[in-house]
Amino acid sequence: MTVPKNRPMAPFGTIIKSRIKQPQFYWFVGHFLTIFNFIQFHLSITSRQNQLSCYRRSLFYISITYAIVLYQFFKSDQLKFNITLLRQEIKKLDNLQYFSMLFILFILSQFNIILSGSLYSPVIFSIFHFLNYFKENLLPFLPLLPHNLKNLLNSKITVFIQNYNGFFLQMAQVFEIICGLRAGLFLLPFNLFLLVIKRTNVSFEVIGTILAGLTYLWFFKLRYLQSESMRQIFKQYVLRLDAYISRTLPPYFSLFWDGYKKFVMAVFWKIPV
Repeated sequence: MTVPKNRPMAPFGTIIKSRIKQPQFYWFVGHFLTIFNFIQFHLSITSRQNQLSCYRRSLFYISITYAIVLYQFFKSDQLKFNITLLRQEIKKLDNLQYFSMLFILFILSQFNIILSGSLYSPVIFSIFHFLNYFKENLLPFLPLLPHNLKNLLNSKITVFIQNYNGFFLQMAQVFEIICGLRAGLFLLPFNLFLLVIKRTNVSFEVIGTILAGLTYLWFFKLRYLQSESMRQIFKQYVLRLDAYISRTLPPYFSLFWDGYKKFVMAVFWKIPV
């Protein structure tokens, strides 16, 4: 929103006071804190404890943003919290799908469980939501910034959103596919194997990781069934993986891979949604 030079502007404090009365402002703050903690997560690679704290906070703040959206849906009668209809609501509402997955992972994170890759797609959405809200609702009213600089920032943000929104939305789907494949092909089978061989001596980390993997696969199946573009991208990545294995590994491994892939997909289709 480009603001004319001669248009009278309300004081920034007045604007903030009006914004904090709206749920959308806290939605914006949640996205900002999600991005901030996501960056901190990657800067804390030398400390597992710091990474865990940033991961927990990222999950918490992004869950809050989805909860705010769902609350708005509830207020407008687009969503009804009816247990008998909940399954149908989850199948059609992507916001409910993301909230459910993220909130479950947040609970598991309290037991030191981190599911690598699970934050990437929600953070991509957060970046664009944050930029759009900032551009439309705060940038025009920022004090001390020259009018020309505000218009330049507005233009840069607008161009970035217009030119890269589609690309990054596709990247979000790619990250979900990678995380889903990692959980289904490696993470779950490995930890289920540990569960079988250790039995009574199994750690909660193994159980928690299994629960996190199942949660993400359940979420991924919901997204897969709902999104045609995700199904197409998923097929492309599986074909690339097939080609890589057949090209670089011995023939007997290709046969093993083909059987293993069919087994995992058979299990995948049995996950209830």
